[in-house]
Amino acid sequence: MINLYYDKIIDNTPIPNGALKYTFSKDFKRLPIVSDANSPIMPITAFYNAMKATGTTVNLYSGSNTVANLFYPFELGLGRSWNVPLINYIPTKTVSRIKKGKMKLLILAPRIAYDYSLLWKLRSRLDYLEINGIHRSQICIVLGDLNQTYKRLFDNPNVYGFDWWQVHAQIAYKSRYGLEDLHWVFRDTASSPLNKQDIEAEDFNIENWNPTRIFTAYTGNTQLHDTSLVSEIIHRQLDTCGIYAFNIVDEIPAHNYKDFRIVDKSKGEEYIEAKREIIKKLHTTIRKIDFDYTTSNKDPLKINKKLFEDSVINIVSEGYTPKFDQHYLDEINVISPSLKVWRQIAKGHPFMVLGCLNTLGYISNEGYFGQTTLIDQRYDKISSTVEKVNMLCNNIEMLNSYSTTELQEKMHETIPFLKKNQEKFFKKPNKRKFEALFREMKYE
Repeated sequence: MINLYYDKIIDNTPIPNGALKYTFSKDFKRLPIVSDANSPIMPITAFYNAMKATGTTVNLYSGSNTVANLFYPFELGLGRSWNVPLINYIPTKTVSRIKKGKMKLLILAPRIAYDYSLLWKLRSRLDYLEINGIHRSQICIVLGDLNQTYKRLFDNPNVYGFDWWQVHAQIAYKSRYGLEDLHWVFRDTASSPLNKQDIEAEDFNIENWNPTRIFTAYTGNTQLHDTSLVSEIIHRQLDTCGIYAFNIVDEIPAHNYKDFRIVDKSKGEEYIEAKREIIKKLHTTIRKIDFDYTTSNKDPLKINKKLFEDSVINIVSEGYTPKFDQHYLDEINVISPSLKVWRQIAKGHPFMVLGCLNTLGYISNEGYFGQTTLIDQRYDKISSTVEKVNMLCNNIEMLNSYSTTELQEKMHETIPFLKKNQEKFFKKPNKRKFEALFREMKYE
């Protein structure tokens, strides 16, 4: 059973815990929205809404009501202010109940999966709770990292991982394409229902897949791994068989070619010098292949179907790859496929991913098929960025070496698996993920 405690419940609808100010949506659903811009919490009860949308049974409690395995959900927002102590947002009576062990504080931050410095800031806020009497044993933390990598950082065994972005993507797509009335769940642009014309603009159909390019690389955010991949593509002259985005943020990246995560120094001085020149030119390059940063950031599910139709394989650059940060080397093991990855599966298009270690391994464990007919997927098990980039480029070269007939045969063999993945994505019973999470967190 999933038992949640909210300080206020109005008309069977919970008000976000920690909300000092709130209003109600102006539609007929009248959902509560936090109106304090400085609040550290999400404007809406997104996690609870997602449970409802997936058909998960949730029992709500308030006032003096209590039950075994009761949790007090506190949903933190990425990008929200964490400067004020979290205890300032929890009523005194509720703090007392948590201290006495009548329920546990449930920190919900499933949108956050990596970033040692950000999570250390959260750790400091939770340490302050302990100073004020809420022992860490009374706190459970849910992050988007499926490997539970940050238990040591928080010095707390009650750190759990949740596949938020797969759940989010499924709900958002169902709302986006009018399959179900679910916009109320997140109330964001990605899940806003599209009109017929906009649906047609991104309605990629695998039957119309007749590419003239080998790859399209979605590498526009220009992080270290983007620079590594794009510079290697140019160095190996693979840009003749595909296209890539770069620096759509329009900020000159301060990437040093000597960084071991960008250039493989074992390849000799001639190679290093060639990469240095390429990277120098890249630092003044802005290349947009579909949308600008503002559009992509606001609506991460938006695509240009023509780019999908005209590419054998898409390269998805995630927000994180192993950085080997000496402050917290455990971070190498983070796993958190983003909306970009689930977008590829939902659209039924082949892809490679430059992101977390063992991303494809996790996706396979979720029951989805790989694209082994087209590519060598062993790159997924490589933690070194430059080695992974090298293997991605090897795959591009391999695809480019096939004759037209050979490539079409391999594409044809792949299509049934892409369709099956697409079908599985939309039908996946994600309520099981919520049920499994709370079974794991059960403490009585």
